[in-house]
Amino acid sequence: MLLPPPKVQEGALSRLKIHSKKYVGKRGIKEIRAHFQGNHLFLQVVKEAKGGLIGRMFGMGEVRGVGRLARLEYLGPNKWKFLIYKYDTEKYGPYPDFTEGAIEACLDAAAR
Repeated sequence: MLLPPPKVQEGALSRLKIHSKKYVGKRGIKEIRAHFQGNHLFLQVVKEAKGGLIGRMFGMGEVRGVGRLARLEYLGPNKWKFLIYKYDTEKYGPYPDFTEGAIEACLDAAAR
């Protein structure tokens, strides 16, 4: 298991934050989150949806929902293995059209 050095982790999170801006505001996406656990980088999406009757009555606005997107495994400098989260099995699994690449390409594949 190859662990990403701290500088690689910082760089990956920074690159993801910059690249995710092209998705924020589309399809209800409020934010894309990422966190490391060992040599894996987990991606999550934060979505907002209209708050329904109770939300409107009490001025609550919109309700957030957090969902899993993908798990990236560090393979080396600028190379990540991509596994998409499959809600039907509640597990991470291979994506048919994309298996590995740069961190930005992984985020693009997750957003499809």
